[in-house]
Amino acid sequence: MVGKGSENNLTQIVPRGFLESYILMLLREESLYGYKIMKKIKEKTKFWEPSPGSIYPALQSLVKKGLVKKIVDGKKKRYVLTKKGLKLSEKIKNFEEVMREKTSQILSDILDVDREEIKKFLEEIKKKHKENPLSFYIHSMFNLLFKILDRPEKCLEAIKILKETNYKLRKLAKSGQ
Repeated sequence: MVGKGSENNLTQIVPRGFLESYILMLLREESLYGYKIMKKIKEKTKFWEPSPGSIYPALQSLVKKGLVKKIVDGKKKRYVLTKKGLKLSEKIKNFEEVMREKTSQILSDILDVDREEIKKFLEEIKKKHKENPLSFYIHSMFNLLFKILDRPEKCLEAIKILKETNYKLRKLAKSGQ
């Protein structure tokens, strides 16, 4: 089990802007309230529970971009994908498929582990996350990153990869505007 200190290290690895993509993938499944989105992220990732100070600005940004629609239910606000948001979430889902292959290749190089071993590991995690493929990738990435936290040279390589991935996700999100 990851300790409190390790949990903080892992949440610092989450790329800025990633939250919006994750919210889009959650809203593919069902409409949700902001609070429920926070809880679902914690439930699916097992370590990351974004604060209201990050969830609500992300939701507001998605609404402003026309990717999400806010529905007022009394005092609560429920969020649903727009057609534009659904299209972008499809692109994100397809991007995940490409990233699965690249992730196993990159991680096998970084961790000096046989690529087939990484593929087996990723498949095991995937079985546990059938309901949300994005959750699968996040979970597997952080499990593997956790294995290298005590190897600074590998952490530096991982940071470069995460920055590049963050750049590509931002570019993907902007293409949906």
